[in-house]
Amino acid sequence: MSQPGNTTDNDRNDIKIRHSLILDIAKAEYGEVPPLLTSLLSDVARLYQGEWESHEACQTGYHNLGHAIDVALLTARMIAGWNRLGNSAHPKISKELFLTAMASAMFHDAGYIKEKGDSLGTGGKYSFNHEDRSMAMAATYLNSHQWPERAASLAADIISTTKFQRPLEIEGLFPTREESVIGRMVATADLVAQMADVNYMQRINDLYAELQEAYKFEGEASLKERGYKIFASAGEMIAGTVDFYENFVLPRLQKLGRMDQYLVSFFGAGRNPYLENIMANLSGQLMDKHSRWRRLGDILEDLGLVTKEEITSALQLQRDSRADQPEKKKAEGLSLRERLLSWMEGNQFDERCLGELLMDMKIINPTVLRQGLLQQIMPPSVVDEFSRNELFFFLEISVLLQNIGRGPWLFDQILEMTNELLKCEASYILLANAESQEMLIAIPTGPNKDLFDGRIIPADKGLAGWVFSHGLPAIVSNVHQDDRFDSEIDSLVRQGFDTRSILAVPLHINGELIGVMELINKQSGEFSSHDMDILTMLANLIAVYLDSAFRLQELYT
Repeated sequence: MSQPGNTTDNDRNDIKIRHSLILDIAKAEYGEVPPLLTSLLSDVARLYQGEWESHEACQTGYHNLGHAIDVALLTARMIAGWNRLGNSAHPKISKELFLTAMASAMFHDAGYIKEKGDSLGTGGKYSFNHEDRSMAMAATYLNSHQWPERAASLAADIISTTKFQRPLEIEGLFPTREESVIGRMVATADLVAQMADVNYMQRINDLYAELQEAYKFEGEASLKERGYKIFASAGEMIAGTVDFYENFVLPRLQKLGRMDQYLVSFFGAGRNPYLENIMANLSGQLMDKHSRWRRLGDILEDLGLVTKEEITSALQLQRDSRADQPEKKKAEGLSLRERLLSWMEGNQFDERCLGELLMDMKIINPTVLRQGLLQQIMPPSVVDEFSRNELFFFLEISVLLQNIGRGPWLFDQILEMTNELLKCEASYILLANAESQEMLIAIPTGPNKDLFDGRIIPADKGLAGWVFSHGLPAIVSNVHQDDRFDSEIDSLVRQGFDTRSILAVPLHINGELIGVMELINKQSGEFSSHDMDILTMLANLIAVYLDSAFRLQELYT
């Protein structure tokens, strides 16, 4: 987004639209557009544009008016989502607290704006103390514009929760639960809004420019002594974005109470578009493929639809059910109608999957589960990269898997099709025995495949063992340069066959790791991350049908 001092027509229109959306939410929630809110939005816009006598126009490219109003809009949507739950656990946020939340959001980064006559830098020099300046500016404005007496001190406390360069100290900060809720929401919005910005990755260059100014102003040595990380380049920041999200943003959101979950009740249909945008922003940086292909519980938790504690409770129910399994129903003598009725009753299987348990607990609904399953099996950021020919391949595989009950020869044909698509010499499905810590080569293809069928290898040796032990995929372009490759194990199962390169992915069924899929020897070039995505999605499809086959076997035996 352009700097407000040099705002384009598109920027003005975007800000005007978001301004209107905030007013619409206020009217929908409280039956009117409070005059204090209208004045606040207008006055803060004037501040950023340099129309206050006390301050210059905002000159920072990252922390600008667009970000301030993004945070305010996101906060308003979370408050509306909270209010719409309408139960004793979610008492309605009052109009006064809503207004204070909007003031806190609009002023939370105003501390980057320089005072009148300050010609030194752009304001980036305040990167490490801007919150204190923002708190003072908010208090001055609210006290001088006839806001309720509590608003000024509460807004200052709320803005203090956005000090993300320091440990979060929120316990005991707010005397009432409702005040704590809006404080957590503003802090959540500050994190989520910036990472959900469609231009987030490009705007990191603007953020680095601000930090560079602060490094010069405060001194890198002084900042290091105070515990601040010094970035050498914008590229370093971009490269660390995924780690920042996984190791800082997600834990911080959790500590704040995952207030972004209330976006789901605001938007409806089990959606959280902000988290969807974050996943899209990060997709290009996800070199660690396990972040793209995740377990259902991780997906639902990342989207703010369930908590870690709820998943833990569901998993405990699943474990308890294993200890007290009902007697299997016998299919013998049952008509097709009786079998279908038994299936529809949903009590014919020994074990229920995590998603079903979460629905039973009224934590999620079928729509949410459907979306989570689709993201688990077909992550949108991955599917968008597939060609028409590759998508047709998955369609053919899905049709063939409808006949999974006809025998293991079907998997042999599916792997032969995979060899042809990815142009490799051989492939395998290895099934693990957790008790014996061994893996069985169940489905081999390629040269001398009959010699390998039924061979046993240790579950902790070689590349397949590494993939099984860690639950992560792996690509090895030259096996002789990778310590995970075990030539002794390889010689046991591939006599007369020279292994040069390997692509391997884990095979999960209902969250349980049951084996590994391997491709051997790319005929030309090297296995790519795109090849890994294709094989992983194939493994996911196979896992779904294997799970169905096993569950049907429980029903009819």
